[in-house]
Amino acid sequence: MARRDPVIEATEDMLLEAWELLMRSPDQEKGWLGSGTRSWWPQIIRDKIMDYADEDARPRLQMGLKQVRLRDRVFVDVGCLAEQIAPADRALVAVVLTMKTWRDVGGFRWERVWEALGGRESGATTDGLRVRYERTLRRLGAIEAALIGVV
Repeated sequence: MARRDPVIEATEDMLLEAWELLMRSPDQEKGWLGSGTRSWWPQIIRDKIMDYADEDARPRLQMGLKQVRLRDRVFVDVGCLAEQIAPADRALVAVVLTMKTWRDVGGFRWERVWEALGGRESGATTDGLRVRYERTLRRLGAIEAALIGVV
């Protein structure tokens, strides 16, 4: 079995980590709109040790500054790495990242990506999608290396 390109692997790992952080991020607009419809008082007075066990009261996993910087550098900031993805490949990258983060029986399969992107109507093949994705990762890896100064 052939080994994968280390640039592609490193770039994909970085994108997957940033994608998971982005999906974990709170929706600020939704939070602001919801703040007028409910009280935060129960969350303030609840004692985690002495109070009753409430499954709905689990605290949200907090992100550290390093994680926030990664998420912002890849997906949020103006001029972020995601803006360097060709518009024609953005849907492909988003579908692949989403499917690679699923904990599904059978694991990741390019056939599912092909189906999600339109199947026969898309005019693409699974190998073609894989090659486009790998080219995108290679290009993003080169941009990221240039930004952080790795040669």
